Amino acid sequence: MPPQVIVENNVVMSLHIHPKALRSRLSCHRDSEPLGLTSSCHDPLDPRRLFVVCRGSLLGEGYSCCWVHKGFLVLPLNHNHTMDPSYTNDLALKLEKTLSPVLEERRKAENFLKSVEKQPGYSVYLLFILQDSSRPMAVRLSAAITLKNFIKNHWKLEADADNLIPDADRNHLKAQLINAMLTSTGSIQHQLSEAIGLIGREDFPSRWPDLLPDIIQRMAQLGADMDTVQGLLYTAHSLFKRYRHEMRSNELFSEMKLVIQQFAEPLTTLATNLMNFVVGPNRINDGPRLVNIFRALLFICKIFLSLNCQDLPEFFEDNMAQWMQIFRELLRLDPQMTELVNTAAVTVGYADEDCGSGGSSLVEQVKSQVCDNIGLYATKYASDFTPYLAEFVKDVWEMLITTKVEPKYDMLIGNALEFLSSVVSRPQHKQLFESPETLQKLCELIILPNIQLSSSDEELFEDNPEEYIRHDLEGSDAHTRRKSACNLVCALCEAFEGPVISNFATYITHLLSQYEAAVAAGNASAISSWGAKDSALLLVTSLASRGKTEKLGVTSSSELVNIPTFFESHVLPELQNPAVDQLPVIKADCLRYAITFRGLLPSATIPVLVNLVPNFLAANSPVVHNYAAVLLEKLLLMTLPDQPILTPLVSKMDISAPDLLIQRLLETLSRQCSLESVYLMRALLRACACLEDRCLPSMNILVPHLVNRLGQVVKNPTKPQFNHFLFEVICLSVKLTCAADCGSIVHFEAALFPVFQEILQNDITEFFPYVFQLLAVMLEQYSLCESVLALHSGRLKNGSNVPNANVRPAPPYTALLPRLMTPSLWETGGTVAPLARLMQAYLLHNLEAVLSLNKVEAMLGIFQRLIASRTNDVHAFTVLTALLLSVPRQLIQPFLSQVFICIFQRLQSAKTEKFLRCLTHFLANFVLIFSANDLILITDSVQDRIFGRILEKVIIPYAETAISSPFGLINPTQVLTTHCNAGDAHATKTNILSSVSMSHLARNSWRTVSAGLVNLCTDTDQLSPVVGAKYHSFWAPLVNAVVSGLTAGPGKGGVMASEAAVVAESSTVSPTKFGDERFTDVTGDSTSYSLIFASYRLPDLCPEVTDPRSYLSTKLGALSARVPGKVGAVLTSALNQEALGNLQTFLNQSMVQLS
Repeated sequence: MPPQVIVENNVVMSLHIHPKALRSRLSCHRDSEPLGLTSSCHDPLDPRRLFVVCRGSLLGEGYSCCWVHKGFLVLPLNHNHTMDPSYTNDLALKLEKTLSPVLEERRKAENFLKSVEKQPGYSVYLLFILQDSSRPMAVRLSAAITLKNFIKNHWKLEADADNLIPDADRNHLKAQLINAMLTSTGSIQHQLSEAIGLIGREDFPSRWPDLLPDIIQRMAQLGADMDTVQGLLYTAHSLFKRYRHEMRSNELFSEMKLVIQQFAEPLTTLATNLMNFVVGPNRINDGPRLVNIFRALLFICKIFLSLNCQDLPEFFEDNMAQWMQIFRELLRLDPQMTELVNTAAVTVGYADEDCGSGGSSLVEQVKSQVCDNIGLYATKYASDFTPYLAEFVKDVWEMLITTKVEPKYDMLIGNALEFLSSVVSRPQHKQLFESPETLQKLCELIILPNIQLSSSDEELFEDNPEEYIRHDLEGSDAHTRRKSACNLVCALCEAFEGPVISNFATYITHLLSQYEAAVAAGNASAISSWGAKDSALLLVTSLASRGKTEKLGVTSSSELVNIPTFFESHVLPELQNPAVDQLPVIKADCLRYAITFRGLLPSATIPVLVNLVPNFLAANSPVVHNYAAVLLEKLLLMTLPDQPILTPLVSKMDISAPDLLIQRLLETLSRQCSLESVYLMRALLRACACLEDRCLPSMNILVPHLVNRLGQVVKNPTKPQFNHFLFEVICLSVKLTCAADCGSIVHFEAALFPVFQEILQNDITEFFPYVFQLLAVMLEQYSLCESVLALHSGRLKNGSNVPNANVRPAPPYTALLPRLMTPSLWETGGTVAPLARLMQAYLLHNLEAVLSLNKVEAMLGIFQRLIASRTNDVHAFTVLTALLLSVPRQLIQPFLSQVFICIFQRLQSAKTEKFLRCLTHFLANFVLIFSANDLILITDSVQDRIFGRILEKVIIPYAETAISSPFGLINPTQVLTTHCNAGDAHATKTNILSSVSMSHLARNSWRTVSAGLVNLCTDTDQLSPVVGAKYHSFWAPLVNAVVSGLTAGPGKGGVMASEAAVVAESSTVSPTKFGDERFTDVTGDSTSYSLIFASYRLPDLCPEVTDPRSYLSTKLGALSARVPGKVGAVLTSALNQEALGNLQTFLNQSMVQLS
């Protein structure tokens, strides 16, 4: 259809542009004044684009004009197709407002940018603004950062997402970005280099083949212009650094081969030429010039690492001698050159943060990168690197001995120590270190000096505790001196355990004796000698640690010390000392020891440690009270092995003073230094989950504190992880309080609804997913709707905890529902899962609101939208299952055929393993909610005999996985903890069940899916062993798949997991309230927004099934009685021997015989 403008009274009313006659109504931004048409013409390059000049400007006063393209209003251009000044100024003003210290101004500006980013031309305007030298640097940098983030979020073409960057804009950016980068400086240049790298990640080389030749050509042409060379090298570094972390693939190797063919030789030539200015007869003494040269050398060394990280390229293998000579010369720079360059770097204002140096001097950054590079070769390409190894070890050794212990050298020392570790860890290099003299010197001259707490470490402990914790406890990626020295100790222990342990045992004994003698001599002496014990504890931790997991800490140790004995003698006394503010570094060290070796301590010690935590929460040192919080969290995550359900090592009754524990956690969270401590909020979450009803007396202080803190972070959200755990604790508080008194929900509503209103009205979008999940939890404190209760009459477990059915949700829930179904909310990835979760809550607990507003069809529309998405299809089944469970049969029945048409269309267009697993799970639920006959009847009404295709392509291939592998609301990145029995961390996998296999999620999937599929096998004549049945040929393969799934067991845990699941389902002992949730390692990942304590379990669809193996046997026995002589004969001939043997075991256990 040709472009057409519909005009009434000289006003543009609508446009027909797209071939499908997409209608786009134009109005001004105030939605009150139509745009007066002045003139219009077609774009000669694209007849679907219409150039419209209008009165009543959308973005400024007077006349304006715009492009309308595919139904979108493109940002305004003037008649010469250049930037519209009024809009440019307006956009620049909004960019400036994003830097405002006033939250409301900042948020309005951010929301404006979010609202216009979908318009074609947006990125072009940003590029124009950041290049405009007349504008303030802050605005230009804001434009650069915004452009980079826009590219980061939207350049990649996702299968289910709209393309927010038109091809014209993409081509314009690729044509102009390199020029823009080269004409910019400092931070703007680096942002643009990153932007080029982000585009290159998606488009290079296939859709941007001239990128690399363009960079190489400019490097060659511009010669001595070092600023340009640096910009180009930084861009190349941004483009290539992803190679360090990419998975090996043919596509990756093809790209790297192309890059190396084009770039390696120019890079080598440039490096050689630059080194001529640094060493040799042509060296220069011009400090500022040398700064530029060393910055370029730094990027060259980084690029070298990226190009060599996957495999040893032929070019670099052939030119290894040349590169190793360059690296040796850089490591052996004379002190005069080093001083000249570093001094000049300070003078010219060289910014350390540009390269992530962490405060290191420029030359030390280059040397550090060289250590990374030779470490890579020593580890991955040992045989090729052997001729150069000894000399490099000598150079690094001498450098470590002669380098001063100052903060600016920390990164260099750390990387140099890591290089030695990489060499020591290779068996073929042992001869370089195996002599007793060498080992002793290595210990005395290199390790011991670097393992001591430096003055900068002490300053960090006092002034920046968060950074100290990140380095000391979390094991950050940074190669600090102490961390790298510990890594070297571990490497030496692996290679030379006997001699190394013998050497260090002497040093540890001496250090501990020194400290103990000082303590005996008096308090002042102890204060002056605490560093000795600090070093001793760090050495013990490094030497004793062997096997280690994130969940358990160290699980095996060396022969250096007896971990429990050392703990009793040297750690526990410090922890039992009531003077928690005395020697805070030692207190922190002892807490870290307990955290690290918790899996090797006796069981009886764990509750003792838990009850010591309140004392340390009162400590003034932020490091100490945060370490105490970490220790509490880790101890409460520990579970006992060989239990049918997840059983905590520390029970709620083991905590001697629950009120004191909650009080101390809240008091510490109120301190200025720990207002948003993630560790403390995580500890509060674990404490409440462990205490359950024992924390109810503290709710009168806990809930007001949480609500008040939520009100504060809403006004200025700065720490996403803290906010995540804050919502987790609020969810848990709602569930705990309402479990004891369901009427308490009204108090939570009164406290939280005003905060929710502020979040939603002010479009504080980062909190939307949490608000939706919390609203779902609050709705679920009301009774299930009548239709669900009727469907499951007499089948709901724990009926005594069901809220009063006569109390219904408050009116605000109903008023909110229409807004929740606004399409724009469902377009944001982070809100889809929480919204689906909330729709589930509305359907199951507030169906009257859905029906009164006539929203059933709208809910089905949401299902239709989600099922078409590869990303969100799992949430489609969340909504659909809730619809089937809640909406009365007579209302939902007319839509079922269309529902399955949508499913089949998705099957035809995009089959993914995730979708097929979810579909199999859903079909099993459908059978349990309706019946097997209903499933076949409805699917075949769409197309005759299509159910056979569903059996063949979906149910039979995926039944085993759907039964044995849980697939539910828990985010895949959130992993259930591994079981740990304190004092028995050496237990083998054969006598410890995985937590996944013991989770309720796995057990329920094992029971529910198998029960639904068993009913499908046995409850319909159309799918039966009788010859002539419509789907007779699929019956035996389906039984085989069900048997395989039941044999695999919950979480694929086999027979042990199956037996444990049966015991758990049959148990009359009340389990912990939050089994799965309590033992799930909550990461607080801001990209997922998934609240563990907001997870929901559907009503049990088959409560009568405790052992699905027995259920299968019983149902097959009943079928065999109905069709004698068929079931046994068909299964005997069709099943393989393994499946037949497993089935016979099930039948024997149930005392069932098949005829």
